[in-house]
Amino acid sequence: MSAVQQLIEWDQSLFLALNNVHTPFWDTFMWIYSDKFTWIPLLLSVLFVLFRKNWKEAAIVCIAIALTITLCDQFASTFCKPFFARYRPAQDPDFSPFVQIVNGYRGGRYGFISSHAANSFGAVVLLALIFKDRLFTVTAILWAIINCYSRIYLGVHYPGDILGGTIAGIFFGFAVYILWRRIRCWLVNKNFLPDKQSPYLRNKDIKITTAVIYLSILAIGVYAVINL
Repeated sequence: MSAVQQLIEWDQSLFLALNNVHTPFWDTFMWIYSDKFTWIPLLLSVLFVLFRKNWKEAAIVCIAIALTITLCDQFASTFCKPFFARYRPAQDPDFSPFVQIVNGYRGGRYGFISSHAANSFGAVVLLALIFKDRLFTVTAILWAIINCYSRIYLGVHYPGDILGGTIAGIFFGFAVYILWRRIRCWLVNKNFLPDKQSPYLRNKDIKITTAVIYLSILAIGVYAVINL
């Protein structure tokens, strides 16, 4: 057996261990959690925190966020998925009979790498580096981890897909952060002290976004209980 085949088998075994434990509560919870529209309040809270200080600074950060997500999403969906052409668990004709799915959802044909993981960790890394708030960073990483796990739970990604997407997201998030520093210094701060004079450095307003994450998770949990 080749090393690649061994890794694939380990990946499939880990997937089955994580995917085959389903309950009505977690079916509803993970289904809602994985939906991008669930997190519109989170996006709005980030925009509020950004634009409350300085609209010019906020515009630069918004462009950086958009660039990060675009790079992550295009790298995952346009390059990696067609290049590696690895079936999603729920789409693999040989493997799908062993996969637990929710609401008949199987996703697209290919799953390596995970766009959800790349986009989530790209945005989290970028914002964590800009805000430099410990509680927000821990909370945002927790949010991204649950988001990634929801894709395994729903049967549309292997752990290897998630790992690949996470690595890509961290890379692009950090790369765009470096670019943001340079552009901000060129446009706003000629003394090249981007962090010390950033209006977002340890900004107390970020507690609003942190609270929105926890309240959203709580609301999803309550909804899942009500719908048992």
